[in-house]
Amino acid sequence: MSANSEKLAELIAIPSAIEWFRGLFNRIHVEMTDSGERYTVVHTGGAMELGEGFSDEAVNFVVPLREENIDNLIRFFADGQIDSYEEYRIVKFMLVPCLKAALSMPILQNKAFMKIVRVETHWQEAILDPDGNEDEQLTVLYANDQWLIVPGYHGRPQRRIVMTPAQVLEFQRRVLHADAVNTLPAWLELGSWYLGWRDSVTVAVA
Repeated sequence: MSANSEKLAELIAIPSAIEWFRGLFNRIHVEMTDSGERYTVVHTGGAMELGEGFSDEAVNFVVPLREENIDNLIRFFADGQIDSYEEYRIVKFMLVPCLKAALSMPILQNKAFMKIVRVETHWQEAILDPDGNEDEQLTVLYANDQWLIVPGYHGRPQRRIVMTPAQVLEFQRRVLHADAVNTLPAWLELGSWYLGWRDSVTVAVA
């Protein structure tokens, strides 16, 4: 067992980590960008399980990590509590992988559904750090039947959304639930909720 395997095993056994990640994913791939190692992490609801290599089963998203990232996560969860700064650091790291996963869902390739729930095709988004400053600014575009995520603010968007880490986490948990149920009523319920949520995080475009 490598040092990274041991550290990941330590991380996913911490009770506060198990609870914090509940509802955010069922199965993910973890790719160590500094060593090339690959792992699969499964969240069963009451525990997390680690497997060597990428599984053949579908995953919610892929997370690129370095050894120092695992060390930081172990330190964050070790005391059993996540403060606002720690939550912001974790959510910032998860933002793009979760956004890519949400945009790649088949339902968001369905133009009829996109029209029903009024999904826009050019928006900007960012998260707020604990001091209220915008961070991780992104531009999302739908072009040539595909979604693009570009770092920074670009063009004149239809909307700009700025989220707290808690609002990002609520969005991810609701998307995961709809994807797990995967029925039209579940997606329509998500779409209805999304419209109100989107309005609540919308800010003026300067």
